Amino acid sequence: MKTNSLFAIVLILSGCPETPTQGPVDAGTPDAGAAPLGYCAANGLTEKAFSAEAPTAFQRRQPAGDFSVPLPYDETFTLSERWSGCDSYVFLPNNLPISRVDPTSVWGTDFAALIGNSPRNVHYFFVIAGNGGSAATRDLQGLRANIEIFLATLSDDDYDHWLGRLHTIRGNTSSLEDGLVKSMFATPVGVKGWAIDRFQNLRGLGSLADVNAYSQGLKDQDMWPWEARLFSLGFEAQYFNFEADRQQRLDAEEVTEITVFDGSVIEQFGEASVSLPAAATMAGFDTMEFDILMECPNKEQAEFGNCGAWDYLAHVWLRDEADENWLEMGRAITTYHRESRWLIDASWALAWLQNGGERRIKYEWAPSWNKQPTGVTFKLRLSNQGKGVAARSLVPIFTGGPLNSTSNERDAALFNVPADATKVELVVLTTGHGMDAQNCAEFCAHSHHFTLAGTTFDQEFPDVGNQSGCAETSNEGTTPNQGGTWWFGRGGWCPGQMVTPFIRDLTPLVSAGSEGSISYEAKINGRAPFDNAGKIELRAYAVFYH
Repeated sequence: MKTNSLFAIVLILSGCPETPTQGPVDAGTPDAGAAPLGYCAANGLTEKAFSAEAPTAFQRRQPAGDFSVPLPYDETFTLSERWSGCDSYVFLPNNLPISRVDPTSVWGTDFAALIGNSPRNVHYFFVIAGNGGSAATRDLQGLRANIEIFLATLSDDDYDHWLGRLHTIRGNTSSLEDGLVKSMFATPVGVKGWAIDRFQNLRGLGSLADVNAYSQGLKDQDMWPWEARLFSLGFEAQYFNFEADRQQRLDAEEVTEITVFDGSVIEQFGEASVSLPAAATMAGFDTMEFDILMECPNKEQAEFGNCGAWDYLAHVWLRDEADENWLEMGRAITTYHRESRWLIDASWALAWLQNGGERRIKYEWAPSWNKQPTGVTFKLRLSNQGKGVAARSLVPIFTGGPLNSTSNERDAALFNVPADATKVELVVLTTGHGMDAQNCAEFCAHSHHFTLAGTTFDQEFPDVGNQSGCAETSNEGTTPNQGGTWWFGRGGWCPGQMVTPFIRDLTPLVSAGSEGSISYEAKINGRAPFDNAGKIELRAYAVFYH
């Protein structure tokens, strides 16, 4: 039930618990500061046991261990006492300005928008940076007022939920006792904010620039025109939830894992020979995934200015020993300035690997003229997920190229369906690039249409034109809060996201042992393409399963 407004602020600042319930596993009695009993399960969230393992260095992805911070009214927040097993914890200083010309703290922006953009399983901690001062005091007073206003708008249930998740740390970063929180704010990794993710690991924060906070005044001064807002912070917690869900799935699978790259820093691309299982073993796999972690080369520094600055195509290539070409098995797009991890499903490409043995894989993510040194961990995951069929062979049918008025001047593609095929799929990798005419093909509404036996399969990109289209997929694996215009919806891709193949079942339209004929047509805004409309990176295959 809601309390009066004055008392509400007291509770917020003192870290009042949500509900008196159980504490850490070894606690003898229920702890008044713990999350509610069964909180994770009740919300469908995976639960991790608390770990006291402390970081060996204050770097990203190190174990966080425990921490305590003082809250107003002589209260203390201790992680081990409040650990639910499924929350994330985000720390933000007051000295992040709205823009280069507006030094006002981002704390003063719309607090309700932050919560509206946040999942419910996050704690926010606000701390004055350095030694404080009168301006910092005003920042804190304004933040408290905004929290109070926000809480007053909530239902009783939401009020009770958020009451114990919004924390203002007493004092400032200089006055804190030695420990995790003080140390993190003293590092380049954490000085502008940091987090503890749902694995209880340390993480950095990205840019808080908001696509909805465009300033023409900044643009007129040749400055970055998007101002910072608290709203953007919510994307970090969304992404932490995505990572936890992904890991739950990975942990539940029995896989054969092959390391391609071990995390060493590579400048532009890496090649490696991998030893696949023998053909008889490969025949038992129906699923192949690429688990790729891209880390900044300097673990001691923040991500911005450390990780690669540009959104480049990242290709996974397989060496075709027969004709010495490179075959594309997967695709992603690098981030602007942030670390990322992708799990790319390339099960269809098992068709190239049936013989097993030694194969050559190349992973390439930057042009030769603008290398982006990156620590790359690449693991190939092979498993049997009980699909009943696996890709055994394939035929290339179409490739992309310049998008223009001649793009559709091509014949239908013919392919022979193996006599023993039990399933046939169309698999297409498509991304649009370039901005020569009408922002094509990166930002225009191009579409791709494949027709077989009178049935047309339409590959369209509805997020084109949605200025926050990519940001809205942070909960689906797009790395949040990058630099650059990461938010904008694009033609087939997002910065910091893997490219998902377009896959359609052709089985009802073909017969085993017969010939199929499929045609292709590209469109822009539903009409024939015009000239100078950028480039389409497209590879389409007919894939045969049995």
